[in-house]
Amino acid sequence: MPLSPPDSAIGFAPSVFLAMLGLILGLQGKRIDEQGKRIGELRAEFKADNRALNEKLDRLIEALLTTKQP
Repeated sequence: MPLSPPDSAIGFAPSVFLAMLGLILGLQGKRIDEQGKRIGELRAEFKADNRALNEKLDRLIEALLTTKQP
């Protein structure tokens, strides 16, 4: 008589595999969402910093243009 796993083990293994696969994919999706959120935050910070730098540059240029030349 050939050796074979019990019927319950055959039905159990695919479901465990699918559950683990779902868990892994779910965690990956959550990680990707968190990374996307952080990228969005960094873009907003960059835009704010860039805007502030442009305003400072505009004031410097304006000051240089309005300064009387000797």
